[in-house]
Amino acid sequence: MPSEKKIEEVKELRERIERAAIVIAANYRGLGVTDMVKLRRALRGGEGVEMRVVKNRLFRRATEEAEKPELAQLVDGPTAIIFGYEDVTVPVRIATEYIRNAKNEFGLRIGVMTGQVLSEADLKDLAELPPKEILVAMLAGALQAPITNLVGLFGQLMPRAPGRLLQDSVTTFGGLLEARANQLEAGGA
Repeated sequence: MPSEKKIEEVKELRERIERAAIVIAANYRGLGVTDMVKLRRALRGGEGVEMRVVKNRLFRRATEEAEKPELAQLVDGPTAIIFGYEDVTVPVRIATEYIRNAKNEFGLRIGVMTGQVLSEADLKDLAELPPKEILVAMLAGALQAPITNLVGLFGQLMPRAPGRLLQDSVTTFGGLLEARANQLEAGGA
């Protein structure tokens, strides 16, 4: 019979799993207390990021209760789990920066994002992505370019008087209809 403490821990882990946008497993063997404190501080600096050292059996039970079995493969031996609740790049970027500066045994092993398993290489690639705000700005710029071109085309047509533009359009459309009618009369497709 599981103790109340273990039941509560599974419940907390399940809630974190359900809220998380990304879950990352990390090796923390060899980290001293001061290194762990520095790492936790660094991760706390990111919005919507937290780290927990978990017991494998309890974490697996929490993944079953959350109906996310793909997360069970994250735990293998002593494991620290990093939960990212908002921007998926933030926890990976913070952990990667810590690894670069600390030069200790801490390392990212594997992650899961939206049901997809991410290898260590995938996590490194994710860490190099620009922040969400910059990606949104890049997308907006890409979407804005065709609209800008269309506005430029209208700007070239507008020096003509609006009545003239309409007349030219109707004349052109009429010419297209007449050409198609002639083509159909001639037996063309």
